[in-house]
Amino acid sequence: MIAQVPEQFIAAQKAGMDALFGFLNTAYPGFEKLVDLNIQAARASLFENQAVLSGAVSAKDSQSLLELQTRQNEATTEKAQAYWRHVNEIVTETSSQLLAQSQKQVSEYVRESQALADNLGKNAPLQSGTFAAFWSKGLEAMRDAGTAFQQQAMGTAKEAVEVVDIAGKPVVTAKA
Repeated sequence: MIAQVPEQFIAAQKAGMDALFGFLNTAYPGFEKLVDLNIQAARASLFENQAVLSGAVSAKDSQSLLELQTRQNEATTEKAQAYWRHVNEIVTETSSQLLAQSQKQVSEYVRESQALADNLGKNAPLQSGTFAAFWSKGLEAMRDAGTAFQQQAMGTAKEAVEVVDIAGKPVVTAKA
């Protein structure tokens, strides 16, 4: 039975690596969306600036130039608000996916660690006296630490999502 301990330790480490890669695989599509949005915004800005410059050159008087500038300022404000709404949507979607992924992975990691601790407890060397009590207390502390880690990780992930939501709300309501 003691041969199972290294296998469980390896399984727990594998679960940790799977969690890391799962986190990265979940975050990457959000990053791609942000890059695509920025490329689209830069492209649109380039074409708009070219059109404004053409309009400014062809303006017949200062009044038409002032009207062009006013329209451009309003359009720029609306586009900036739309851009930040899209950023907020992407970040909110990605953060909620990361929260779900984190909860799943942390639960799996804690479960694997507790299984390892339980197996170590069942196969403790020298099941007598003070050493057995010490071994048992150590394993209980390990389980308690795993549970505390899971609760802390979930709380931190939820707080991060709330911060992102709060940060995005002024941008979304700025237009209203």
